[in-house]
Amino acid sequence: MSGREAIAPSQPASDSITGLGRTTGGERIRAFDLARGLAIPFMIFVHILWHWGAPDTWGSPVGLLISFMAGPTAAPTFMFLMGASLAFSSRPTFARLAARGLWLVVLGYVLNFARGVIPFVLGTNAGVITAQQVAPFTPWWLATTVDIHHMAGLSLVAIAILRTRSNPGWLWVGLGGAIVLAAPWLRTLQFGTPLLDAPLTPILGSAPNVYYAVVPWLLFPLVGTVFGTILRRAPDRRRVFRQGGLLGLGLIVIAIPLLLVQQPSFDVITYWREPLSFAVAIVGIILAWLLLCELVTRRPWIDRRLGIVYAWSDRVLPMYFTHWILVGWGIGIVGFRDMELGPVLIAMVVTLYLTWKLSPLAAGLERTPRWLVRLLSWRAAPALEAPATAT
Repeated sequence: MSGREAIAPSQPASDSITGLGRTTGGERIRAFDLARGLAIPFMIFVHILWHWGAPDTWGSPVGLLISFMAGPTAAPTFMFLMGASLAFSSRPTFARLAARGLWLVVLGYVLNFARGVIPFVLGTNAGVITAQQVAPFTPWWLATTVDIHHMAGLSLVAIAILRTRSNPGWLWVGLGGAIVLAAPWLRTLQFGTPLLDAPLTPILGSAPNVYYAVVPWLLFPLVGTVFGTILRRAPDRRRVFRQGGLLGLGLIVIAIPLLLVQQPSFDVITYWREPLSFAVAIVGIILAWLLLCELVTRRPWIDRRLGIVYAWSDRVLPMYFTHWILVGWGIGIVGFRDMELGPVLIAMVVTLYLTWKLSPLAAGLERTPRWLVRLLSWRAAPALEAPATAT
């Protein structure tokens, strides 16, 4: 499959991995760009809903729709595409992938202070908000929060290590499935010493302020890497999307009896913990969603009207960073979970616009420090410097 409507031209950049799932320096799969770009408004809208909207807005029909669209087609899609995009990256060495992952973790903690700790301290000292209003959030809770930024970075480090030992393939899918199955037990794992328990918390997700843990969320970039590898090597990529979509529908069907057996709660905490039924269903939805995106990109009369969405896709990391600053500091203006549905819907659109316009200010964050890449290149063993070739 080739054609301008399906594959965007390559673009040079300082990093082959820039942001949560975007690649440059190689082919740009337009369906990936569309799915990633659409995830941006879903993500912004749900964070405005949950942080600015009153609790009764969450259960409204519009609120439920926003929450669903911000579920499978947002964070899981970002992670899936982060893995899938690696197959099209021109320089996926161990040092570059690991450095990129560590940089994302650092940015995650920087963001914790910028969106949480600083506005909390200033807001409470100024009397704009009280500690009771925003409970259970405290400065320590906010500073040590583990969100998608941290999980994406740690997952990228894990993939960098895994690529030095095996090629992306069904073994990776099996590993992802095993992680999901073992996740409930792994979350209870404690060594009794902070020297081990504290570093493992972002990986195992045992603390209440760990929203996105590597276990079990590593599943999505692992499966995504396999999908991207198959797609890159396929002579007919349209067929791969079709087969992936059919597989996705099959996984959704399989997930139905799993949901009936497990009977999980359909709430955000269960979503963060990803039981097997959720994981199977979400992988299925992602594959079906990518097929739909691929079909859209092949309709020129639709595709050429989606320029803004593709532009969002090019600014995933800056827009992610910027929108959280607006959400965190905006609490001091609109209050914490006080807005009714009408005003909160307007706030979503305004925040999306401001995020887009202000995101260039955060564009420099995309560049992984060269000294970190050089450090890891120097520290890495020879086997780590020559990652396995994807097959």
